[in-house]
Amino acid sequence: MQARNPTRRNRSIGTAKSGYGQNNKMTIPAIAHGHHVFWERIDNATEVTRVVSDRSLKFFIQPTRSDCIHACTVDDIARLMSHVPPVDWEGLDAVVLRQPRRKEQTLASVWGRLAYAADLVNEVGGVRYSGPALVIEALNPTEPIKLGKSLSPDDTAELKRLRLDGHKLRLSDRNHTLDTTLESCRATQLYRTVLHELGHWVDFLEKVEHPFTRDVGNLENDAYASLLNRYHSRPNVEKERFAHRYAERLRKHLIAIGAIPFERDIDRDQLTRDGLRLRDFLFST
Repeated sequence: MQARNPTRRNRSIGTAKSGYGQNNKMTIPAIAHGHHVFWERIDNATEVTRVVSDRSLKFFIQPTRSDCIHACTVDDIARLMSHVPPVDWEGLDAVVLRQPRRKEQTLASVWGRLAYAADLVNEVGGVRYSGPALVIEALNPTEPIKLGKSLSPDDTAELKRLRLDGHKLRLSDRNHTLDTTLESCRATQLYRTVLHELGHWVDFLEKVEHPFTRDVGNLENDAYASLLNRYHSRPNVEKERFAHRYAERLRKHLIAIGAIPFERDIDRDQLTRDGLRLRDFLFST
């Protein structure tokens, strides 16, 4: 009789449950340059300024890798912001066109994000900007988006939004795959992501900044911290739904008045004057 091999009965062997791979799992360093988060690093970024609705808006543009581009140009975003009520982006004075590292794209890929209070730093740790910022990520416009086969209601809603942006759905046995183009990626980032992150900022203004400013004479010293903690302790789903409602309402309004969509704005002469590279905005396969 063959001797019993107990390892063949343990279904956890070689899996994360038994600790396999836990000591070499890919992770993104949460902190860089002392106390700064990884996406606050804007090494080699070029700074340019646009005047939008009589306000100065700073842009920090990082050079891209050969397989990525910035789908939205500086003037694309400036033009869109000119149609957004100025009160909705009060205090939001910076936009970052950021090139994520490969590991970040693999493990924490996003279209963009809102930084409520950022310290944007260069490679030696010097702070170039402090304050709220909108961050839009560089991407490969030909790389498909893969979603799981089984989708939650929120995932299903997101899939519908992505298809409306022009991404083409391709079903397989394992995934929902969306084939992308430069145009569809730009539509998602410009007409949906920017407006969605602005929705988060409006939510923040309504629940933190405006109450504090309005009642500052009647509030305790730690009132701002209390408002801030209350805002961030809300369920993420509640904050996301607020941002989605804001973005969809504003998007429909801008379409109705003919403000969007509009052609991609690449002014080669302006890029040269700004010290930017054309290759960071044009994709070649």
